[in-house]
Amino acid sequence: VSRKSREDALKSFADLHQKYPDILQGRAPDVREKDFGDAPTGPKGVWYRLIVGPPGSKEASQELCHKLAAQGFKGCFSMVY
Repeated sequence: VSRKSREDALKSFADLHQKYPDILQGRAPDVREKDFGDAPTGPKGVWYRLIVGPPGSKEASQELCHKLAAQGFKGCFSMVY
């Protein structure tokens, strides 16, 4: 999930946690800033990416995304940081 403000990214986590409490139990939000500058296509400017962690391993991250997808959430991308 990416939003135009850090606060909106954190609000997204609160919304997700309320909708998927069993899946996100024990998870914490992290927000990373990404500056796309004046990209010719796609997003422009600074965006804030919500990361749900700690992911642990790539496999754990993928499993979390699969669980969210099974419940109808389509905005999850697996990553390890």
